[in-house]
Amino acid sequence: MEPTLRFRDHRSKNNRTIHWILLGIDLLVLSILIPTFYSSDIFDGDPVTLIVIAGMAFIFFLMPHIFLKVMQKPKWTEVDPITKSIRFMENNKILQSIPWASLQFLTYSEYRYTVKTKNGSKTITVFTVLAHQEKEKFSIAESTNYPELRLIGERIAKLIKLSIQEESGILIPYTDLDLPIHKRKIPKEIWDSEITFSPRSQLSVEKIGKESLLKSNYKPKFYLLIAVSVSFAFTLMIHFFIGSAFELSIDSWETFPPTTFQLIFLVISIGLGFIPLAYVWWNQIKKKEIQISSDTLYWNGKAYPFVEWEEILLKQNTLYLVNDHSTKTFPLQFFCETNDFVPVRNWIQKEIGKQSGRSEDLGRF
Repeated sequence: MEPTLRFRDHRSKNNRTIHWILLGIDLLVLSILIPTFYSSDIFDGDPVTLIVIAGMAFIFFLMPHIFLKVMQKPKWTEVDPITKSIRFMENNKILQSIPWASLQFLTYSEYRYTVKTKNGSKTITVFTVLAHQEKEKFSIAESTNYPELRLIGERIAKLIKLSIQEESGILIPYTDLDLPIHKRKIPKEIWDSEITFSPRSQLSVEKIGKESLLKSNYKPKFYLLIAVSVSFAFTLMIHFFIGSAFELSIDSWETFPPTTFQLIFLVISIGLGFIPLAYVWWNQIKKKEIQISSDTLYWNGKAYPFVEWEEILLKQNTLYLVNDHSTKTFPLQFFCETNDFVPVRNWIQKEIGKQSGRSEDLGRF
């Protein structure tokens, strides 16, 4: 019998991580304080003083954990193969129980919310597995990591024996979830479409024998401009903030050429400060191409055989090549314009189907 699957909501996962971080900080601080107190002979003094200090330290280190425990309301979902039900839990109380028999299929979804940070705000994207009934849907599991959520969704689908509906509307039976990428159904709209790219992306499609090649000469000036500005700012910060403290910055030079240490520091500050520009420049000049043969996808020359991978997914500006054990990520911000992210993913899917000998009729579902 399969064990009960439990999936915490992402906030509960974060709280658990915070507890471990706080514990690590506690141990680090104690490793400094205990030798300090010991060397000050405080342990040889009045035992009452020792008890009071130890008690205060214990309360000080314990209070954040207690505060988190009191404030949080852990939520999780249980997928129970014994009762064949899904239970929605909060603080060890069952809020709702849904029988498997009432479910029709699963889907993936997402939602976003904004949290305030020290420097402004940050948008959090949360991916979810939804279970659909006739007129309702319920979130079973969630994660801020989409590949992780996909694996969770497939695990649930195989246990409950439900299909997963893709964004295109295609229902993938749970028995087909482990099919390799070249044997999966391709949406009709991808098969029927003539895939084109924006001229600004500088993408070109070539044929090398029977293989297809998508090359990119995309060199976004926007990223280059930002990198130049950031690099100059970093260089000035490193050179003057750190250099002034040790009399190594330009305003401390008394001779020209400067001393050996001042000259070395100038080179180091420029090297460190211009890392953002070097990163952008490298991404602009390096080889950027996708090649597809009858059995393999090549990304910048590295081979990914079809039989080893199950799906190619697009989330925001990143392509994910995934299977049940690992994930490969391919950022697209230096490959093409934003409005060409979807056409690039569609081109890969269509070419995999064509190169592997799939019939277009397999996409008409």
